[in-house]
Amino acid sequence: MASVSAVIKNLRPFEGRDYVALIGLALFMNLQEAGPEKLIAAFIAGVFFVWYAFSINNCFDVDTDSLNPVKARKNPVVSGELTLKEGLVLSGLLATAGMALAFTLNREAFAVYALMTALATLYSAPPRLKARSVVDVLSHGLFFGGLPFLYGALVDGSLSRTEAWITVAMTFYSFALELRNHLEDYESDLKAGLRTTSVVIGKGKSEALVDIFSLLAIGIVLYTFTLPVAVLSSLVVARRGLDLDSKTAYRTFDAAMSAVLLLAGGGS
Repeated sequence: MASVSAVIKNLRPFEGRDYVALIGLALFMNLQEAGPEKLIAAFIAGVFFVWYAFSINNCFDVDTDSLNPVKARKNPVVSGELTLKEGLVLSGLLATAGMALAFTLNREAFAVYALMTALATLYSAPPRLKARSVVDVLSHGLFFGGLPFLYGALVDGSLSRTEAWITVAMTFYSFALELRNHLEDYESDLKAGLRTTSVVIGKGKSEALVDIFSLLAIGIVLYTFTLPVAVLSSLVVARRGLDLDSKTAYRTFDAAMSAVLLLAGGGS
């Protein structure tokens, strides 16, 4: 029987905290329109979705994670702390519980929840979209970007202009995050024979796309409340003009995106 620590490790709650926070932000923006019971149910379902996405990914990433020492330590299925069957059962329970809770909301929110759950499944399990160029980035941008925010935003059954723009922005930013993951896993993906977008187009073009998608996402959120464009321009300088290393630049993007999201959410 799997230990509690192995189960928690498989859920990767620390890595998923930003996605949970994204759903929480969308729900917070609808605090006055939706009742507390609905918000709590929506949030718990959102947490289950994030945990499911990581859990099912661990189950089908055994081959590639075993080639990457860092990834192998994080994946309890690879380390033997959790069997594949136990991982799949856990994933199934999370998906079922999440869908059941989402069903109690409204048709729009449930439809989005079902779609992002399906995409998260297809991303990791066969046909394994994460191993196919272009669709790996597109699917990740949806199920771990725009759709989770859209799900939370639709808890009241309607979508505001600001919420629509943030949905688009988060999709682009998730494109960037997926490419960043590809760059971190570049060598192990090559060894495993995976044809991810970064492997196909190369590191240089992938890094350029990370910049483009990140700045585009930040710019879209800035547009929702018309802050000075100087903020966006300074990020371009920080990444290219000053030639900062990628890790520092990406942290700058993350900090800027978090800041503008909080400002947009608080001003809605």
